[in-house]
Amino acid sequence: MHITEIRIAGFKSFVDPVTFYVEQGLTGIVGPNGCGKSNLLESLRWCMGASSAKAMRGGEMDDLIFSGTAKRPARENAEVTLVIDNTDRRAPPEFNDTDVLEITRKLRRGIGSTYKLNGRTVRGKDIQLIFADASTGANSPALVRQGQISELIASKPQNRRRLLEEAAGIAGLNTRRHEAELKLRGAENNLERLSEVSGEVERQLESLKRQARKARKHKILSDQITGLEALLCHRRWMAADEAVTKHKEALQEARKSVEELTLQDAVAERKALEARDKIAPLRDAETNASAQVGQAKVRMTELQGEKRANEAEIERHSTDLKRLVADLEREQAHVEEAEAKLEEARNALNSLPSLDPAAFERDQMEAKARLQMIQKDIADAEQLTQSRTEELARLRAEREAAERNRNGLTQRFNQTTLKVNQLESEIDRLPDVSDLEQRLTEARAKLAEHEASLEDTANSISELEQTVQACRREEETADEPLRAADTVVRSLKAEISGLERLLRKAERSSAPPVLDSLSPHPGFERALAAALGDDLNAPTDPSAPAYWGGAAAGTDPALPSGVTPLNTVCDAPGELSRRLAQCGVVENEADATALAGALQVGQRLVSKAGGLWRWDGYVRKSDAPLSQAEQLEQRNRLDACQAELPEAEQQLEAARVAKSGLEEKRRTSESQLRDLRAHTPQLQKARNEANSQVFRCEQDVERASMKRDSMVASLEEARRQQAEAKAAVEALTDSGDQSHEIELADELNKLRQNIGEKRGEERQAQATLSDLQRNRDRIEGRKRALERDISDWSRRHDQSHGRITELGNARTRTRAALDDAESRPASIEERIEELAVQLKTLEDKRQEVADAHAEAEKSVKETESEARTAKDAASKARESTVMIQAHLETAKERLQDAVDLASSQFNRQPQGLIQIAESTLEGDWMEKDAREIDTQLIELKHELGALGSVNQDAEKDAEELGERLGSQEEEKADLTAAIAKLREGVNALNQEGRGRLLSAYETVNEHFQSLFTALFNGGTAELKLVEADDPLQSGLEIFAQPPGKKVTSLSLMSGGEQALTAAALIFAVFLSNPAPICVLDEVDAPLDDVNVDRFCRLLDEMRRRTDTRFVTITHNPVTMSRMDRLFGVTMQEQGVSRIVSVDLGTAEQLVAAE
Repeated sequence: MHITEIRIAGFKSFVDPVTFYVEQGLTGIVGPNGCGKSNLLESLRWCMGASSAKAMRGGEMDDLIFSGTAKRPARENAEVTLVIDNTDRRAPPEFNDTDVLEITRKLRRGIGSTYKLNGRTVRGKDIQLIFADASTGANSPALVRQGQISELIASKPQNRRRLLEEAAGIAGLNTRRHEAELKLRGAENNLERLSEVSGEVERQLESLKRQARKARKHKILSDQITGLEALLCHRRWMAADEAVTKHKEALQEARKSVEELTLQDAVAERKALEARDKIAPLRDAETNASAQVGQAKVRMTELQGEKRANEAEIERHSTDLKRLVADLEREQAHVEEAEAKLEEARNALNSLPSLDPAAFERDQMEAKARLQMIQKDIADAEQLTQSRTEELARLRAEREAAERNRNGLTQRFNQTTLKVNQLESEIDRLPDVSDLEQRLTEARAKLAEHEASLEDTANSISELEQTVQACRREEETADEPLRAADTVVRSLKAEISGLERLLRKAERSSAPPVLDSLSPHPGFERALAAALGDDLNAPTDPSAPAYWGGAAAGTDPALPSGVTPLNTVCDAPGELSRRLAQCGVVENEADATALAGALQVGQRLVSKAGGLWRWDGYVRKSDAPLSQAEQLEQRNRLDACQAELPEAEQQLEAARVAKSGLEEKRRTSESQLRDLRAHTPQLQKARNEANSQVFRCEQDVERASMKRDSMVASLEEARRQQAEAKAAVEALTDSGDQSHEIELADELNKLRQNIGEKRGEERQAQATLSDLQRNRDRIEGRKRALERDISDWSRRHDQSHGRITELGNARTRTRAALDDAESRPASIEERIEELAVQLKTLEDKRQEVADAHAEAEKSVKETESEARTAKDAASKARESTVMIQAHLETAKERLQDAVDLASSQFNRQPQGLIQIAESTLEGDWMEKDAREIDTQLIELKHELGALGSVNQDAEKDAEELGERLGSQEEEKADLTAAIAKLREGVNALNQEGRGRLLSAYETVNEHFQSLFTALFNGGTAELKLVEADDPLQSGLEIFAQPPGKKVTSLSLMSGGEQALTAAALIFAVFLSNPAPICVLDEVDAPLDDVNVDRFCRLLDEMRRRTDTRFVTITHNPVTMSRMDRLFGVTMQEQGVSRIVSVDLGTAEQLVAAE
């Protein structure tokens, strides 16, 4: 299983998607420090299942996502994909159906990681096992990060054992053993919890008996509640029935009022309709009159517009006529002017002189020859002038350069002198660094004070939080006895109340029965009830119809031997002494049957269970019901409860006092905690301000020191430049003699004067030549111009004659149109006057119709106001009717609710509820009002609620609990067998791992010895298992003897020897169990050139002997040169890493081919 590609997107500095190809052989990664090379290794480890953010140089997992730069925003996801070649089918069976595996780990900010294998979501543990079975993984020693060689050197032997585990390939075995141990501990915990649950079930079984007694109390309270609810429902039904009758009468009155007001509303509405009907004709008449007036105004506007248009037309024709007359006069003048110009041009053309072409050619040739000779003399003179000018310019330039150099050096010297003075002055004005350092010291002291104060406050807050938590735990602890005491008091009070009501019901006569005077010993209640029966209800008062009068002691026969007289186990009045003395108590039914034949007349035997055997042969067994026995038991229970109640109330009060003290202590601590927390932001603010002051002071000190150092360096540089400038100025000499320059200047002046004279002769010759040519051109041009003028004036003469004819025709047409326009204004004025009279008549008619319409509108408003008043009154009456009807419906609903409640809860009509109340309630409840009934009902429900839940099926529940206990015992047996099986599995895994580890130790030790000898060109080395007899718990120690040295441990060797020895150990692991990939992150950093060469030869040997793909991150040129290919990691954009690559093998082939 070889990793062929690593795809990264959004992981650390790799914000853009990149693909890193892991090919066979040696792959190198190079780049400057801080460009993100190690992020490639961390992305590989992270995708393999690494779970520690700190191991990847992060505070938390979200730190692995690209956090943004000044130019790029932060990303929300990070994703790494490993592409694995699975053609040899070494993946686990569930993932072994494809040739290529793609393992993707994706991290979402604030959410967490997900793993996918070929698009299917899997667990992180599955990914870890895949790599563990392939002898690699996130923590594999084959992934050597920066500093790991040093860690291996400094690590303890126990930590080095991990290398042997990787070599043995038991990393996955260790994971499975760990899982088995976790399952074993889980099974043991389950067994312990099951035992606890079984004990709880047994305790629940015991409590079912107590729940049966609670059920009897529950029934008594339920019957009383049912009676009160029936009585309260009957009262509500009667109140609702009365309300329905009352609202029906009010509804009839309201409906009668609505009918009267509705009639008034209809009359008023009819009047308003009649008034509105009168408005429509008047409105139409007004509209028609307004339309006629509007039409007349439109016609008036049209006539006035026609008048204005006619006036404009007259004005336009008059203006056109004047313009045409002026145009005729102008054209006539043009004709006269053209005739005069034609005559003048013909005369001038006839007067032009004639030209001789031969004479013109001869004069022109002579002028050109003289001009060429003058121009040749000028060229020779200019060439000589140019030569002398260049020589003079060179001399002057040399002199001026020397002068400028002197001036520049002088200026430079002055500038450097000024700069030195300025720098010295600025250095003197700089603040004293010692003062700034003193301020920094004071700021740090203040910061330390604030931090100490903040730390003290934090400690106090922590202590108070612990105190509050402790108080809360104590309160929770105190709640249990408080609730228990409150439950006991409530239970006792409820039981006393119930027993008192039961005993009151049992009292049928006004005289107290003798039962009230009896006090049987505990356990003898049923025996006493069996002996006396209904006679217990008879009083000792002689005035009662039936009573106990007592009898004098006589010579009564003795009870059979072995029988306890009943009067010895019961405190009773003297009236019952003789009766009780003749009643004996036996232990069981067998004894009673045996002694029953020895009874004398009047004697009887009873058992504690309530059985009775009389002298006359009458027998009543113990399972026969005895109401007197229950009353005796209830009376004894009542006495016991009344005796227990004061003590329970004292315990309740003590628990309340203890709880109150704890609450007060907690509130005090919480108050102090709130005060401290409220004060903490102020302390933090002061600490932050002090921290900022320290930072500012540090910056001031740093800036002052840097500025002083910079200015001192600038001053030294300025002084050096000043000295150089001064030396250069002093080294310059005078510019020398200028006589040759003066001679050249005089010669140039003479040459330029001669050239000037020649230029004059040249201009004169050119003028003569130009005059000849110009005179000829002038005569020919004049002739052409005159011919062109004659043609132009002839054309203008003809055009003017044509325009004169056209203008005459236009003048005739315009004159006719003007006459027609001047004849129309009179008829237009007559029509305007007629229309004005008609418009006045229509306006008067419209005003009359509008006044009539306004009077009708006023009448409509008055009738509509009366109609609205009547409508409002009718509406209010209807609203009152609706409100009364709503009240009636509400009353009916309450009445129906009472009927429904009686039907659903009591299954009868409301009239029959009073019988339920009378049958279940005693006393004067029928005369009490609903509020008192409701109050008592709440108290009874509260008392019923205090009883808690009641289990009516205790025996059924006990059977179910018994079945549960049986199934739990079976589960215990299953768990015990599973635990034994897991222990066997763990032992088997340990045995297998131990054997494979020892085998790997032998193999790795052999490879390590050979590699060490090859690296050091001699010497010996050995691995030893130390610190424990069990290989799985032992450590791995390294002993080595480089050539010429003694045997020593790894920690006592030199740095280079340690690094090479550790590398030999890592590669020995490869040879024993080669990993599919090995990443070496700057392993060659601590090595010198000789050892780097050894390290590279070792890499070549590993490549030859294993199928491992090596990736080496390095800065060493020697290591780079030995790679098969190089990938470069760049950071051209700040904070963003990119990858470039070159195949060195292909590059060498291309160079060789060239």
